[in-house]
Amino acid sequence: MNKFNVLELIFLFYSQRNEHLSNVKYTIVFTKKNGTKETYKNSTDQNGKTKPIRIDTNGKLQVFVEGYSSIFSKKTLISPILAEGSNNFEINEAKLEENLKFPTADQYKAMQINAQQKLEHLKKTAQKNTNKGSKIFGNLGQNAQPFPIFGNKKTPSNGVGNILNSSPFNMTYEEYKKQHTVSFKQQKYLKFKNYCIYQFLFSNGKSIPNFNYQIFAKTQEKPVVNMRPSPTDFKGFTQVAYTYEDNYVQYSMAGKPIKSALHKPITCVDDQIVFQIIIPTSGGITNPNVNNKIGMGPLKKPPIVINPYTNEVVVLPPSLYEDFYNKTKILSDAVEKVHQTNASLRRAIQAKNIDDIREMEKRLNINQQEALSKINGEFQQRTDLQEVWIASKEIDKGQSKTNLLRRYLKPAAYEKLKNSRLNEDIRVEITNAENANRVADPYKIKKSFDEISKKILNAKGEVGSEEKAVYNLIGGLGGEISEQYTTSRGIDVSQEAQWMRMVAGAHGEGEISASSAGVQMKLNANASAKWTLFEGKKEWRYFFPSENGWYLEHGNYHLGEIRFLIGCEISGFSGANLGISGNLSVDITHQGTKQLITAVKRDPQRSMANMIDKAKGAKFNAAEGNLELMEELGEKGSNQAQAQIKAFAGVELQGVLKGGIEWFDPGTSEDSKAKFVTIASASAGGGVSAGVGAEGQFQIGYSAASNTFRVLVAAHLCWGIGAKGTAAFDVGADQLINFAGFIKSQVAYAGFKTLAYINSASYLRLSQILAYCIGENSSLTIGVKILSQEYLRWIDRLDADQGRLQTARRVNSSLGRKELLDATPETKGILLYAVSHWTDQTAPILDISISLSWSEVDIKFFPERKTAITNILATCTSEAEWKNTIQHIHPQGTKLTDQQVGKVEGDLIRFLNYDILETKSTSEKRLKTLLHCLNTDQDYGGDDLNHWLKLYLEYRKGARTVKNHMNYMIVRNQHDPRFRELQLQQNLPGALGAQDGVLMASNLEILAPFEPQNPVTNDQEYKV
Repeated sequence: MNKFNVLELIFLFYSQRNEHLSNVKYTIVFTKKNGTKETYKNSTDQNGKTKPIRIDTNGKLQVFVEGYSSIFSKKTLISPILAEGSNNFEINEAKLEENLKFPTADQYKAMQINAQQKLEHLKKTAQKNTNKGSKIFGNLGQNAQPFPIFGNKKTPSNGVGNILNSSPFNMTYEEYKKQHTVSFKQQKYLKFKNYCIYQFLFSNGKSIPNFNYQIFAKTQEKPVVNMRPSPTDFKGFTQVAYTYEDNYVQYSMAGKPIKSALHKPITCVDDQIVFQIIIPTSGGITNPNVNNKIGMGPLKKPPIVINPYTNEVVVLPPSLYEDFYNKTKILSDAVEKVHQTNASLRRAIQAKNIDDIREMEKRLNINQQEALSKINGEFQQRTDLQEVWIASKEIDKGQSKTNLLRRYLKPAAYEKLKNSRLNEDIRVEITNAENANRVADPYKIKKSFDEISKKILNAKGEVGSEEKAVYNLIGGLGGEISEQYTTSRGIDVSQEAQWMRMVAGAHGEGEISASSAGVQMKLNANASAKWTLFEGKKEWRYFFPSENGWYLEHGNYHLGEIRFLIGCEISGFSGANLGISGNLSVDITHQGTKQLITAVKRDPQRSMANMIDKAKGAKFNAAEGNLELMEELGEKGSNQAQAQIKAFAGVELQGVLKGGIEWFDPGTSEDSKAKFVTIASASAGGGVSAGVGAEGQFQIGYSAASNTFRVLVAAHLCWGIGAKGTAAFDVGADQLINFAGFIKSQVAYAGFKTLAYINSASYLRLSQILAYCIGENSSLTIGVKILSQEYLRWIDRLDADQGRLQTARRVNSSLGRKELLDATPETKGILLYAVSHWTDQTAPILDISISLSWSEVDIKFFPERKTAITNILATCTSEAEWKNTIQHIHPQGTKLTDQQVGKVEGDLIRFLNYDILETKSTSEKRLKTLLHCLNTDQDYGGDDLNHWLKLYLEYRKGARTVKNHMNYMIVRNQHDPRFRELQLQQNLPGALGAQDGVLMASNLEILAPFEPQNPVTNDQEYKV
């Protein structure tokens, strides 16, 4: 068949650091061999990829980007500065050269006339034949399953009369060309060079020429620039350092070597940054008092206290500040210890160190008691709390640094502190005039601080350098605060937000280092529960049992990893106990449509150490135990000798459950990267029992009340050892794709056996809607209820041959082939049934392939449907999956009996065998020989098989070489190079499936919606 080949070309922009370069504006100029040019302009996506450009002829490409030809140049269209290769590419593809053979418009017209004459003859032949489809095509009626829920079959209205109208040559040349266009893809890479440059400046902004320096990469002992210290140029600039590593400058002050902070290099498409190194001066003061000099060693300036709620700025005497700092630090440190210990516990879980787990649990209990005791002693209600921000400036080793952190005290203590201030009443614009709990825009913050600073300095006239430095610091704070605001989720200074920041670990995650090297936040506590300095988050959450997740198993099968991103939406004091106590026991209860978290006393006997496998990490068996209670067996020892921990006194302790379940996708996502993806979110309504009746502490079912798939989890698996109750998670419409991949992985990893914790009717419902989405090119994000209804309508449409042909085309599309990866055997069985059956004798006319040459017309029947069959079977990468798929060739995915299985596969072969206009005896002779070879395990020696039968035998044989494996979510189909690796592994000692005997389909008790008739035994062979 004639093909018109089109190359879809994508460029990937990335740096030497292997970082994708997103949002880069580019221009691609393609010059064809005939001299004409085409230009493509756009921006790279978040993965650094350009839009695909379609090329149908050979030629040359040039890639340009908007960037900087040097650090000091303006941004313009340039040739990219690359680490290797060129921005010029030559396109010289043999496939594109073949386009010269594609018919011209005049040639196509002549071919049309020839084809129409052949089709007229075919039409007359079909009209004379009065037999039914079963006799013509040898398939209908042998094992055709009716569509029992949809009444009588429909017959196409015009039948044979529309043969010519259905002809593929009843189209324009443009349509013909489009239909015969075949795309192939390529991706080319541009690696951008990384570099850095520095400038030495005095603190007054003047450049420092002839200042000796060297530049080092982080991991290298030899310098990147200057093997021996060499001077800067006349403007204080260093040479450009070409390195992809974080790097620093080393120089000497008073004979001592000094290293700058590490800096990340840039590329020609980034904003061009000159990293400045400030060298402090030792003079330049208006008051000759020696105490006012800024020395070369550490010097701390008087602290400034900012009240974000009242907009007040207070300069404290050093003596008073020390007492205030020490008192508030006690509380801060107590809370910080809780979060640090909790983080250490999760690291111990990740490291699978049982002794460390018990020790961290013991420390955590002690630290929680201490923190709760201190808070209970200070604050009884929300209005008892006052948050302030403390700023102080110091110069240490030539670096100017502003420390900005937060502290908490009672309002009365703050008023006393304010009355002892050194300055007059100063107020800045932090809070928004329209909403006192939200801050103003960043530029307003900075502007108000700058204006206050200038106002004070002008009023005081000549002041000493010490005092001037203090008020200059006030002016600079606006920039630091506004910069932090723009990188956070907004500042919320309400009392509730202040309270929640305090219980989240005030000091542990609230200290900022703002120096000439930039603004950095020190994260000493649990990063997964990160609260930035200004965030007004109303959720507290963390990963459980750790970032690595649970090792999920069933019987002796490893079923992958899941983890819980768990927490709660908190209000008022509800966050105190839950926030600080991260690992305290909780009770998950249900009030109306809400799942509520209530803190309860912790049983000191329980320990995560009892659920750790030293080889595999944290693990649980989904089908063991039950949803309400944790198994008591095997819990030995104590992690805390003291009494059970008490909660806060006199406050309400409950919040709304938040979070979700994440599954470790080994590489089926669009970017093919192994990563955790969300498969369900905490349910926002409904009970916990709807649609679920399976066993185990981890259950998957369907909730009719919310029309979603639902996962029920025993509380101790998602919150912590000793937690009680059941948590419900619903699969949202946008999570269905990931959820389908998770379910496919579960049944595949278990060798396609029954999984007790997956409800059978729910499993079949998912398989059915997946078949509909693939067959109808529909999105899973529509929602389960609508998809279930559309599935029934789709089955009805499949009772007509036009509907089956459309399904085949969608299966063969690039999206359909991709979605087959997540398809269960039931889904594939439904699709195979849909594309391999027909109703009317004219069905082949709807799906026909005609290849033209100057001497003959080659006609093939059902090419698109046969291609769909082979595309589906190509995704069966083991004998277990192949036979499980065959067992479910049914319009509703029902499992077939042992008498039906062989007939169904035989019908599939008969369908693939019907191809060209040949005598019935020739076709049946070939078919009989082929079936005999398959049933006697012999190779077919003839050379008269069509393309699809050859593929069928290849895939069947390939699947039989792999009994079972654990890579269903990585090996996409039998064309995947990794499939060959699986085949080679089968004969290795200990390989999964490397055993004597023939393994048949092993999921013979798979979750079927109806009672099975004549169930197939595990070891039973079948004949086709």
